[in-house]
Amino acid sequence: MEKITKLFKEPKVIGIIGNANTGKSNLIYSILNELSKSYSFNVYTYGLRCRYQNTIDFHSIAELEQIKNSLVIIDEMSTLFDLDNRKEKRNIENTLRLIFHNNNILILVGCGENFKKFISAKLDVMIFKKVTFADMINGSSAKYVMMGYNGDEKGSKVLNLNEEEAILYDGLHYQKIEIPYMKGFDTKAKNVPIFVSKKDK
Repeated sequence: MEKITKLFKEPKVIGIIGNANTGKSNLIYSILNELSKSYSFNVYTYGLRCRYQNTIDFHSIAELEQIKNSLVIIDEMSTLFDLDNRKEKRNIENTLRLIFHNNNILILVGCGENFKKFISAKLDVMIFKKVTFADMINGSSAKYVMMGYNGDEKGSKVLNLNEEEAILYDGLHYQKIEIPYMKGFDTKAKNVPIFVSKKDK
């Protein structure tokens, strides 16, 4: 995790990209936990299912555009930005530019299909979880960077990482990182089985 926390020195846009249920939220909580050990900072979040200590939730783009000097995390970014509406592209670009101008570090979290070309072009750092190549946007820098990785985890169709693993690209180098499991923030841990063996009844 130290490799990730070193990235939080100056304003930038970080993308966490992965299929559904691959531990993207766990990665966010791990980052917050590691940063909190050494630093005091303001954190604004959107879309996180579990509250982290001393974080502030926001619920609209208007609120987002007024945040300054903070770490801003947008989980499930497709629920905040209308990514399928091409007419909204300029508005989203203006919002991202303003966030950066306001001296923030922004983490965008989503599936491969969420990282359109214009959003991918804004990313300074990319962190990949398990990703299906077909879900990525052709021509996007995110797909270009992902396809440039040739580690053992890369197949012909999938970047096949375990939940506790990720590939970090800092703009120059690829690094495989290990992510601790944050049990207290696992909202799926309490799910009951859908099918129960008759032997257990």
